[in-house]
Amino acid sequence: MIYCPFCDGQGVIYKAKIKNSDVQIYICDECDTVWKDQKISKDSSLRFEDIMKSLGLQPKWSELVEVDKL
Repeated sequence: MIYCPFCDGQGVIYKAKIKNSDVQIYICDECDTVWKDQKISKDSSLRFEDIMKSLGLQPKWSELVEVDKL
């Protein structure tokens, strides 16, 4: 498992795809921080809300498919 650098070992990173798109993300199950690739670091993080809104979607986990732990 890969742990989120923001959650002090509490958040686990999941690989997921956003429904009805080809967008793959890596997301923390605790704080919803997102990365576009497996280079998980504080410097390369994005906000789940920003990514989803840019696609016209609500920032909800129900909008994700193929969700698997890394």
